[in-house]
Amino acid sequence: MNCPRDAAALELKTVGHANVETCPQCDGMFLEHGQLNAITDPTPGDLEFSTVDLDSYQHDDDHGPISCPRDATTMRKVDFNIESDIILDYCPACHGFWLDANELVRINDEVKRLNEAGAEVPDPLLVRISNFFWNIPVPH
Repeated sequence: MNCPRDAAALELKTVGHANVETCPQCDGMFLEHGQLNAITDPTPGDLEFSTVDLDSYQHDDDHGPISCPRDATTMRKVDFNIESDIILDYCPACHGFWLDANELVRINDEVKRLNEAGAEVPDPLLVRISNFFWNIPVPH
């Protein structure tokens, strides 16, 4: 796979509890479905699900649109948390995320803030059912 920002060959690197594809030039990283939860600081709930659930995909950031390094689908812009200004690139086909340099640090800062604030969202039945379907493996 190649970096969607600068076309450099992505390299496998251990980040947190996962091996992720990272760019040696721009420090961006491609996260397969499920890896965002594995590389961030622990928190209740599913960060991937809560990031894309009901998102409008209509967010501006400092970077233009990119193609998914996994399958070349145009990635959509998603808001990591409605109260943050962290905009991630999300592939609707493979459910992967592209994180630009320093976005993981910003995400972990936000997770820490939310954990400290005790911002735990109730887990009603509908959310649990939606979460079940979200976590079904996607064939590559």
